[in-house]
Amino acid sequence: MTFEHIFKPLKIGPLTVKNRIEVSPAEPFLCTKDGLVTDEFIDFTAAFAKGGAGIVTVGDSPVTQDYADENHYVVNLADPFVVHGLFRLTEEIHRYGAIASIELNHRTHRLPAELSKEEVKGLIKAFADAAARCKKAGFDMVMIHGGHGHTVAQFYSPLMNKRADEYGAQTFSNRCRFALELLDAVRAAVGPEMAIEYRMSGDELTEGGVGIEDAVLFAKAIQDKIDLIHISAGNIYNTASLTYAMQPAYLPMATNVRFAERMKKELKIPVTSVGSFNLELAEAAVAKGQADMIAMIRQFIADPDCVNKARRGRAEDIRPCIRCMLCTGDDPHGCPKPLRCTVNAAAGRYPLTAALPKAEPQKKVVVVGGGAAGMEAARRCAQRGHRVVLFEKEAQLGGTLLAAGANTLKSDVRRYADWSVRATLGTPGIELRLGTAATPELVRAEAPDTVIVAVGSVPLIPNIPGIDSPHVCLAADVDLGKASVGHQVVLVGAGLTGTETAVALARQGHEVTLIDMLSLEEIDRRGTALRGVVSLLRRMAQEAGVKVRTGLKAKEIRQNALLAEAEDGSIVTLPCDSVVLSMGVRPLMDLAKSFEGCADAVYIVGDCAQRAGNITSAVRDGFYAAMNI
Repeated sequence: MTFEHIFKPLKIGPLTVKNRIEVSPAEPFLCTKDGLVTDEFIDFTAAFAKGGAGIVTVGDSPVTQDYADENHYVVNLADPFVVHGLFRLTEEIHRYGAIASIELNHRTHRLPAELSKEEVKGLIKAFADAAARCKKAGFDMVMIHGGHGHTVAQFYSPLMNKRADEYGAQTFSNRCRFALELLDAVRAAVGPEMAIEYRMSGDELTEGGVGIEDAVLFAKAIQDKIDLIHISAGNIYNTASLTYAMQPAYLPMATNVRFAERMKKELKIPVTSVGSFNLELAEAAVAKGQADMIAMIRQFIADPDCVNKARRGRAEDIRPCIRCMLCTGDDPHGCPKPLRCTVNAAAGRYPLTAALPKAEPQKKVVVVGGGAAGMEAARRCAQRGHRVVLFEKEAQLGGTLLAAGANTLKSDVRRYADWSVRATLGTPGIELRLGTAATPELVRAEAPDTVIVAVGSVPLIPNIPGIDSPHVCLAADVDLGKASVGHQVVLVGAGLTGTETAVALARQGHEVTLIDMLSLEEIDRRGTALRGVVSLLRRMAQEAGVKVRTGLKAKEIRQNALLAEAEDGSIVTLPCDSVVLSMGVRPLMDLAKSFEGCADAVYIVGDCAQRAGNITSAVRDGFYAAMNI
């Protein structure tokens, strides 16, 4: 694919950006607790500029100390001494020819009606003072966060703003007053040589909230005071709508571009679209005239060099994001943790990963298993200069990663699986032994210095009557198209994988009953997926018509029914044509341990370690093993 449109320069107020790709704001939680810049934060952020982005935007930065006291480990713009570290950061961003921008934000538990007029004026001044510090620090642009239901957005919303004075929502001019005064103050602070970007929700997707028509009116009212408008969606006070601000894998990619497209038809300034873009979708959106600029962050986290790769005609080498939401954190403001990425284990781990160190001395490494962990280990070892031999019992690489991406809801994982296989096949220094089940004897015959064992796991299958019946199959085989099912399906195992298969089957017209011994609350509490992702999947199952029965243990499978034992000991008969199993996996620990002693150093990684994990732990373990050699 060619990328002729996204690599055209764009004029944004006083600035000219070299391409149409912007790093959207995020919170990696790599600053100090008090919000000062660290080397880790500079390394993380500057990598995006080095990777070819046109604009690099630093994420959610508090403009008041009150907000900073509740939002730690992000840039604190209320502290004048933050300029010192930010200056070092902008120097690094400019080093690679990118525009340096930063998002100014405020959030409080108090609604607009609870603020005195003096506090309203003080908040406007706080934004202006923060912008002035950004100018001192060398930024080219500031972004005002006026979306997602944060404080600035609330003043325009009749749902959130119940004030009775001139900052209330009784008239359109009153609704706009706070934002207009804030933008005037920021412009006075930064002058004409800096650009101002305004971030807003094109639709809050909330009953009673700001919809697209109201958003267009507001954008028209402020466009003469800004240089670029950044269109997202959702409201933080409506959890369901927030899935459209940060879309997990179950939602379509670039789903919010429709709001940017509408804005572009109405406005005379450039428009940015954001939300689950990759470079191909960015090119398509700009080519169609849906937006002038495309913002993304998770694709940059997955592969900081993605823009350069696209520009050099190597788009197939871009490591795709799987939208697992790991990088967004499970409790980002209550208990923030440093950012991590499922597919890019190097992200956020500076200084360990400041540069992939070349191996001294070079060693021969045998990797047993070509799944997610084994492929990651093999690639990283080869990149460091080791000689790698990779055994895989199947005729193709991929392991259970192929099954993980086979469900129709998991196209992001499928893209990653394809990339991982392609990247492993294309990495020099890896000798493949496909269709060869490794044994300790075969491994010893290679005379390795180090062995990395990544033999994975096998599905858990209950030993109950009828389990070998022809109408019983695994969820993975259904997803892979290896097994077909009848109209009436009982699916055993209501975890993430089982529920994904249930949703896919229900959408295809099957009548699906999902059962589990545990309650959904207990299943979800034990799982590793983020709460927002799980709750979205549960809603999708309900909307698809999946029936859920908990507190049931499968006891017997008959030709046209599954018999299950309830918590009170009674037997429940569930009529069905097919039984699908998704009961978890059993790590192949014994097989993994059989390779101990095959070399001076043996690492056991991925699902075959003591506890089965997921793609995140598999990639991380493979990465660590390669770095430790």
